[in-house]
Amino acid sequence: MKRLLLGTLLVALTGLTSTLLTGLAPDTAHSAAPDEDAKTIAKEIMNLSNQWAQVFTNKELSFLKRIWADDFAYIMPDGTVYNKNSFLALCRTMTDTNTSTSVDITTFNVRVYGPNFAVATGTDHFTGTDKDGKPFSNKGRFTNVWVRKKGTWQVVAGHASKLE
Repeated sequence: MKRLLLGTLLVALTGLTSTLLTGLAPDTAHSAAPDEDAKTIAKEIMNLSNQWAQVFTNKELSFLKRIWADDFAYIMPDGTVYNKNSFLALCRTMTDTNTSTSVDITTFNVRVYGPNFAVATGTDHFTGTDKDGKPFSNKGRFTNVWVRKKGTWQVVAGHASKLE
């Protein structure tokens, strides 16, 4: 069960972030913001998401502390709800025990609902090896809710679902 959660966490956390590498564009067609504003915001969310993915290679967990709001909540496929501190602890375990090798993004969308609110969704396939050197392969779907607080984008809530 722990291996499933750890693998799914990798799927959830890196799903959004690797999309810049695949060239997928944000979906601003569902935006409540003016087109140019929505495109700018979507690019900001994509850039932040890309940096989020790098946490698993550069182990800079301090970045997650900045982009996750103090009232952050993340729901995993088994229904476990993590707050900011417990999710950071899980990420610390992940970066200490797992090695990611690839992320293949199949979909990525950013919907902008005004100057301070956006929702990012997508699906991904994450592969790597666990602490015992055993390979893992996880496909997932994710949702992350972004809010701009005092000029800074932060994730206030997220959800991950395992697809296979």
